[in-house]
Amino acid sequence: MPDLIRHPVLLVDSRFRGNDSVGLYDRRSNKRGMGTKPDRKRIGIIADSHGNLEATAEAILLLKGRGAGLLVHLGDFCDSIRHDRAAAMIDLILEHDVLAVKGNNDFLVQNMLADARRPPDAEGVKMLAFLRDVPVVRAQGDIRFAHSLPFDTPRAFYEPIDTGNTRRAEELFNEADFRILFCGHSHLPILFRKSDGRVTREPVPAERPTALERTGRYIFVVGAAADGECALFDPATGLYERIRIGKGNNRGMGQRLSQSSSDPAYRPAH
Repeated sequence: MPDLIRHPVLLVDSRFRGNDSVGLYDRRSNKRGMGTKPDRKRIGIIADSHGNLEATAEAILLLKGRGAGLLVHLGDFCDSIRHDRAAAMIDLILEHDVLAVKGNNDFLVQNMLADARRPPDAEGVKMLAFLRDVPVVRAQGDIRFAHSLPFDTPRAFYEPIDTGNTRRAEELFNEADFRILFCGHSHLPILFRKSDGRVTREPVPAERPTALERTGRYIFVVGAAADGECALFDPATGLYERIRIGKGNNRGMGQRLSQSSSDPAYRPAH
């Protein structure tokens, strides 16, 4: 049987806590984390790496260089076809304290490792423990991070929000209470904006910050790292920036960083 998801709706994580942050809370108990002020760290966002270690490592370096104090991966860091790279990708995520949410490919790799007919080796056991602990949704105040829908069900990371129109986004704004949702899955960088009761679907220009209205609600579909995309959000200024990977001085550094974590050519996952 497939491995089941066993998480609260929102997972509390100490890295969102502190004297200057709201922290995460479990909506079932409505208990908030320590602190009373919104977290003002810049948030670096990565999605849909699909086992591409070099692009992910380059995104990490680029976002840290742009002042990101918190890194979040929106799922599908693993790939169900290229699952021999899963161990190295997990090492990279752990090495750089990247907070991750679970995508459909991560769930498939988890179920491969949990298959009793093919018990994993020692490394596979560690990978399975990590993947089981990765939540489907994370939150920071009124911000949500998910692979697609911000709900704790397998449907949430399989169903796309962007289908070329605003229908699913309109439903989601009514179904959930987030102000901003950052998600992946669809690979195409796009935003949905709800303002004055109207929902629009808009392209996100690269390297040009998008200013968020204080009274607006947003869904940002972050482009895939495997396609050369990542993003930066500054809660203090309300600016979101789509960033292209593979430009400038970081080019090539990602390859060295990914190899230092563990080269998939020499470390099969199981």
